[in-house]
Amino acid sequence: MALKDIIGQDRPVSILKGCIAKERIPHALLFTGDEGIGKRLAAVSFAKALNCQRIAGEELQAMGNLLFEVPETEHPDTGLETQSDACDKCPSCKKTDSGNHPDVFIIGPEGDGGQITVQAIRQLEEALSYKPFEGRWKIAIIDDSDRLNQAAANAFLDTLEAPPPQSIIILISSRPDLLLPTIRSRCQRISFSTLPLDTMCRLIKEKSGSMDDGQARLLSVLSGGRLGYALGDNLINQREQCFSIFSQMLESLEEEPWEDKEAMEAWFEWSQLLLRDMAVYSATGQEDLLMNTDRAEYIKDVSRNAGLKDILKLARELYNIKRRLAFNLNKQLTYNFVSLLLRNNLGQSGRG
Repeated sequence: MALKDIIGQDRPVSILKGCIAKERIPHALLFTGDEGIGKRLAAVSFAKALNCQRIAGEELQAMGNLLFEVPETEHPDTGLETQSDACDKCPSCKKTDSGNHPDVFIIGPEGDGGQITVQAIRQLEEALSYKPFEGRWKIAIIDDSDRLNQAAANAFLDTLEAPPPQSIIILISSRPDLLLPTIRSRCQRISFSTLPLDTMCRLIKEKSGSMDDGQARLLSVLSGGRLGYALGDNLINQREQCFSIFSQMLESLEEEPWEDKEAMEAWFEWSQLLLRDMAVYSATGQEDLLMNTDRAEYIKDVSRNAGLKDILKLARELYNIKRRLAFNLNKQLTYNFVSLLLRNNLGQSGRG
């Protein structure tokens, strides 16, 4: 996929193309925005465009024997689109797509702690210190960069302050405020935004091929305008699992059901959405204002014994706990504590 194929992110894509066309590439970029809206896809597409081996037809003939050929087009475009985007067909583009390009490096959190370690940063710094092997640029993409641990973040500052020649660093984060201010200040920030509801509905129906308006609208709302999130995950099943755990917490203390830290984070995200609907219904009594419109009866049932003040208090408590998940909270203790919070604020009326 090239930059031109990224849907709904016209402004950031235009900025990236402009950087290439003007040959003014920042040495460090920070892609920010909600999860699932195309930040990583844009970073990889940008890396492809920077090292793309596209060559115009006349140049191809003049150079004689080449290791690759660029297919001829019926109406060749010599404008900005050709100069600043990937062809998606040359060896460089294909290697980047497959993760085998010797000049493109992608790292992210790993291990049980879900952190980016100083060892990973040291290895990346060493790789960037060499000249490019095949492309014009060495490109490092750091996904979920807000999960750099303290030692890694401090080590990474040296690279940002004095980047190796012909190197570009792209940080991706949905929580940029967790990055060190000194890291943020050394990067050019490019913000990605969620898609409008109508656009989401249209795209989901186009991609699915067999979805009605109601289902498309529900997925659009539940995904929060994040197309990748809507298409890549079974949101309805995720939501039902969250609601089931929510009801379980209201009824009894049991062994926690979360598989890992990511599952905990997902549960807290869905719980905030559920509490939002509970607060809206408590304040207005109108089902048509809910986000989970197909689960209106469940929402009314769970919030039956709670006042608006209790629901808002619980939402704040859960939000504060979610912010602390980065510190690797004990799963069972967290489950027990949240269960008590739910029962204290909502009573024991929840049923799935």
